[in-house]
Formats: sequence, structure tokens, C-alpha cells
Amino acid sequence: MNAGKRYQIDRTRIIFEQFEDETVLVNTETGYYYSLSNTGSEVLRLLDEGCSADDLPTILFGSSSSEDTHQWRDIVEKFVERLVDESIITVRSSDDSNHPERDPGPARYGEGTEYVPPMLDRFDDVRDLLLIDPIHQVDQEYGWPKERGNGNSSRSRN
Repeated sequence: MNAGKRYQIDRTRIIFEQFEDETVLVNTETGYYYSLSNTGSEVLRLLDEGCSADDLPTILFGSSSSEDTHQWRDIVEKFVERLVDESIITVRSSDDSNHPERDPGPARYGEGTEYVPPMLDRFDDVRDLLLIDPIHQVDQEYGWPKERGNGNSSRSRN
């Protein structure tokens, strides 16, 4: 990760909802939807609040240099890279001042606290339905969506 790089959720293409034990995200451009585990949701929230990718491991694990901590840091780094690759997060503009300069406080996953690696699952089983855009893909004759690129109405014309 590049030093000091900060990210935010790409709200131009991502819609999401946080539930008790997961976050569900939908990429409105690709039609993929995602499920984030609790830890994944926490990482996404921290990034969106302005935490730099480099500070994220310290906030989560503290400054310990144990072998486990190095492994966890690598997992978090790969997770952030996956969020970028899936276009869920985007780099904040350099003039964006919405990042906290605060003491990270105690590590969230210190001694005695179980750490479960962040998970991002991608699904495409309803991709075709998600790509139907009810605002822009309106059939002028019948007034409701049709599949993108489909010149024929889904209703038969007699």
C-alpha cells in the first residue's frame, strides 16, 4: 500500500446496507453484490471515515511485532487491495480533509480478543436483474424496464 493513501466508498457506483453481522454492497455498474463479514465491515467503515490504509493495521492490532500480527497485517492489506480491485473503494482526492488526526487508542484486536480475518464474498446470481435500470431503461410504449440492449419489449404486441 502506498504511504498515507486514504480511501472512501465509491458512492457513484456502490450502494450498501449494514446489518447486524454483515454489510451487503451492490455495484450498480457491474451488477455484482457482495457480503462483508463483521471484520470486513469494520475495515470498510474505518477506511471510509478517513483512516489511511497504512494506519489500519496499527488501529486493528496495535504496534506489536509478533508473527501473528505480521500475518494479520498482510491479510488486511490484501483485503484493502481487493476492495480497490472490485471498485468498492476509491482513493480520496488529495484535498479531501475529512480524515481524523487522532490517537488510534487501544488496538481493537489486542491480546485476548479473537481476530477473524475480513471476508468479502462476491455474487453474480442476480446480476442480470440488478443491471436492469428502472429509471433509464424504460420502454417508452409500456413504461417499465427492459433489459439493457434489448430493443424489443418484453410484452408481446398484437
